[in-house]
Amino acid sequence: MSEQTTRSAWPDPPNYYKRYTDENLELLKEAKEKNQFPKEPITLPSIPEFYLESLEPPQPPTSEYTVFDQKWQIQDQLPTLSELGVKQLFKEGDIDRVQELKRLNRILITQFLQLLETLVTNPEEFGKYIENISTIFINMHHILNAYRPHQARETLRLLMEDQIEKKRQRAEELRAKTKETLSFLQNLQQE
Repeated sequence: MSEQTTRSAWPDPPNYYKRYTDENLELLKEAKEKNQFPKEPITLPSIPEFYLESLEPPQPPTSEYTVFDQKWQIQDQLPTLSELGVKQLFKEGDIDRVQELKRLNRILITQFLQLLETLVTNPEEFGKYIENISTIFINMHHILNAYRPHQARETLRLLMEDQIEKKRQRAEELRAKTKETLSFLQNLQQE
């Protein structure tokens, strides 16, 4: 126990933060004004040499970004079924989603019953029914996922209304307790 090491809950910052000295930032500002960056790298003790351009922050992404080899869209939007390579079973454009879901559900039940019949009579030909059922489910999920932004907004609205109501109740309780305490103090003064 003679030697104790200092431990931190967080790791030390990366070593490259030492590049951002006042002098280097001033050099960067001057180079940007002149629109001419030096060709030779900057050398500082205790850190590897680097070029002045590397102090410039990267441009923020405008359409997509990559995290752990996964591409993510800045504007989160639902890809179309054709982009996903799936046959679309409903019309393009504005549709009555409830009616389409009911229609797809009826088709799904029919396909399932045909699958059961095929399994009884000719079990080798079940593949096309499984594919059809899979396509129907994907179409149904696609229609449901189109509701997600609306659902998120409504959930947030209800949550905020609930929070406002709770805060109003707490404020009313505080007012009542304050009034009760003031009347108690007035009674004590009168005695």
